[in-house]
Amino acid sequence: MIPARAIKPPVGGFDGPVIGGRYRLGPRLGKGSQGEIFLARDERAQGADDREVVVKRITPRGTWKSFELFEREAKVLSQLRHAGVPRHLATLEEPPGTFNLVMQRAPGENLRDLSQRRRLSQNELRDVLVRCLEILDYLATRTPPVVHRDIKPSNIVRAPNGACALVDFGGVLDAAREQGGSTVVGTFGYIAPEQLHGQATPATDVYALGATIVALAGGVEPEDVPRKGLRMDLEKHLPTLDPSFRAVLTEMTDPDPEQRPQRARDVVALLARNRPVTERRNDRITALARAPSAPLAPRRLFSDVQEPLGTLLRLGVLGFGAGGWLGMAGVRLSLAIVVGVVAVLAFPTRRKIVAVGREVDSMLAEGQGGFTDMMRAAMARRG
Repeated sequence: MIPARAIKPPVGGFDGPVIGGRYRLGPRLGKGSQGEIFLARDERAQGADDREVVVKRITPRGTWKSFELFEREAKVLSQLRHAGVPRHLATLEEPPGTFNLVMQRAPGENLRDLSQRRRLSQNELRDVLVRCLEILDYLATRTPPVVHRDIKPSNIVRAPNGACALVDFGGVLDAAREQGGSTVVGTFGYIAPEQLHGQATPATDVYALGATIVALAGGVEPEDVPRKGLRMDLEKHLPTLDPSFRAVLTEMTDPDPEQRPQRARDVVALLARNRPVTERRNDRITALARAPSAPLAPRRLFSDVQEPLGTLLRLGVLGFGAGGWLGMAGVRLSLAIVVGVVAVLAFPTRRKIVAVGREVDSMLAEGQGGFTDMMRAAMARRG
């Protein structure tokens, strides 16, 4: 994984080699022990906003752990569709032995660089927190949940309009794949205590995000914050911060994972509950507490395939998606009927049966949503 703090403003033009027949490498943005990050230009892009991309390149030497993390990052990013997560564009091996992950470039400046220029206000910090919670809520509600494991100021990019993106998924954990014995991933001061033992859950990212806001609010790294035992003494460290906001950060950075908010939406509930009534109207916190995050506009499938083959392929995907959606709808209906009948016949265990039925239906709904996304992508207009 390449430390995001090593990223510097690009210098030079796009004069490097072309990979995949379309991505011309430009200036190097960062370098780490496992590889390099380049700014690149998509020479087939039809819109100016999609022309610049980011390419992460690794050449495994001696150990394949870096390649394992790279492969996992590519796999997870290819399955995520959210405005706050860089879109996966391609994974290429070119030249042989060199692996390239091509991603959408998040517009804006990372919070580490931004905070070195000026201190963010409390309103800005609260806004950054809520926007990042939207992203974490999306990640935690995937099946299985996705844990970033390396949230810190340099891995959050803030656009001029305030939109935030979570970048550098090089340490991402697919919670169902890895249990115990894993390599410790993260940055000292921002990682939750349980992460030192190879454990990571959505609550782990909640801690890291809380530590990130603490670092931005106080202007010092989390390891330099005064402590009471294992806890950060935020009352002493941030005496001028709004007490209700400080209380939320205290709960987010609780060293005991069982006492910490387990999910991003739990933090949103705390923020909404602690906000003065006069500030609750039409704000982003209240909106997030009541509704799910807006999805990213679907990407057009086979946009780089010549017509009429591209249209035929999209029609095929559309038909497959429609069939899958209808199939899932039929299975969910059948499940509802079966659960209802069994719950009536097995009255003493009705609650358990209904609970299991709801859990299975939630999984099926996730699959049905995938078919919906597939159909939207097939019908998306070229943009």
